[in-house]
Amino acid sequence: MTDAGLPKGWEQTTLGKIAAWSSGGTPKSGRKDFYGGDIPWAVIGDLNDGLLVETAGTITQDGLDNSSAKWVPKGSVLVAMYGASIGKLGLTGVPLTTNQAIAAARPSDKVTAKFLFYYLMSQREELVRAGKGAAQPNIGQGTLKAWPAIVPPLVEQERIVDLLEDHLSRLDAGVDYLDAAFRRTVSFQRSHHQAMLDSYGGELVRLADLVESIEAGKSLGSSAPPAALGEWGIIKVSAMTWGTFRPEENKMIPAEKANPQYEVKPGDLLVSRANTSAYVGASVLVGDTRPRLLLSDKSLRITPKDGVDAAWLHKVLQTPKSRQQISDLATGTKDSMRNISQKALLSITVPRLTTKQQEDMVARCQQAFEQASSLEASTSAGLKRASNLRRSLLAAAFSGRLTGAAFDAGQVEERAAVVDAESETLGSGLSDAEKSVTVNDGSMSAA
Repeated sequence: MTDAGLPKGWEQTTLGKIAAWSSGGTPKSGRKDFYGGDIPWAVIGDLNDGLLVETAGTITQDGLDNSSAKWVPKGSVLVAMYGASIGKLGLTGVPLTTNQAIAAARPSDKVTAKFLFYYLMSQREELVRAGKGAAQPNIGQGTLKAWPAIVPPLVEQERIVDLLEDHLSRLDAGVDYLDAAFRRTVSFQRSHHQAMLDSYGGELVRLADLVESIEAGKSLGSSAPPAALGEWGIIKVSAMTWGTFRPEENKMIPAEKANPQYEVKPGDLLVSRANTSAYVGASVLVGDTRPRLLLSDKSLRITPKDGVDAAWLHKVLQTPKSRQQISDLATGTKDSMRNISQKALLSITVPRLTTKQQEDMVARCQQAFEQASSLEASTSAGLKRASNLRRSLLAAAFSGRLTGAAFDAGQVEERAAVVDAESETLGSGLSDAEKSVTVNDGSMSAA
């Protein structure tokens, strides 16, 4: 190892010395003739932490000529510089253009594109912390060019990339399994609720017949970090996506913009007005929560009429029949953000149950929830393990500890075995829990 703590032959430098940096631009939004051409135009939402070969938006040659957008060659590394996506990456698989929120790095002959890509991935948390500005955290090209970089010999770079891709592919497979397990758990709970609801019968009525009022929040600006306790925040779509309310999914807003009329309270029934196709219209029932969180324009608060239990209505909105109606009525691009209007949401049909039937159904659903929650806990723990392993692998790779440069071959194989074992655990850790749950006569019980 050298005096700087690096393996022999490794160089300490900066990102500005190993790549040529640039950023793009946005054609004037009012000019339709600037958009819809055949030139790929990347925005932060296109960055996928992988190979980027197509973009959601395109521009014309006139749009390119009359803006700061510029061509980025194939084999460049893209880095998000703005908002909550700071450090998000893409590796260009085709020539394309970008907007001003993305920095593009064209590697010099000292570094390979994939090595630079993974090095920047290892620096993401630090880049996020370097973001400046309360309303819109950001980093600039100056920050990136001055950022410390570690450069091994090219042969060593290739070895590091090969090992990382091998190990990370195993982690990705485990994470994919966990995502699928989570979706199965959600689907299971919804089907269980549907079977239970159908067992009561009940006259079909419009949701509007059960609702006293419905209101949306307000849009209050762009990305910002989460609000600290004592600060005001506005909830994000992700606060309502996963079946339970997540108060940490919020962004800070200035106190002078806060309207207490839209403050989220315990017991509120919230619905996601805008979300992806799978989650538009998702509902959550707010439990104990921190103060000073506001509804956003993408959230709806439903107040049920007297005699209609909010917890029961929440379960009804989660059933497959309700979800299908909401999906059918939602507008927008199928594969991106979808929207459900208040009028459309209130038009769906649901069974009307007596107060006693509502209470009985909620109690039975709670028993099912307690059993299914063990699956969700396993999923969450597995995803956390995967995240920690990913950080550990990246840290080892860029300190010389993943290859033979600092470890002997036996230690390398030992590290690989640990990663493989952890990845297998991620992929199979839920099996026993899933097998222990069965559906019988419309209710869930331990097998």
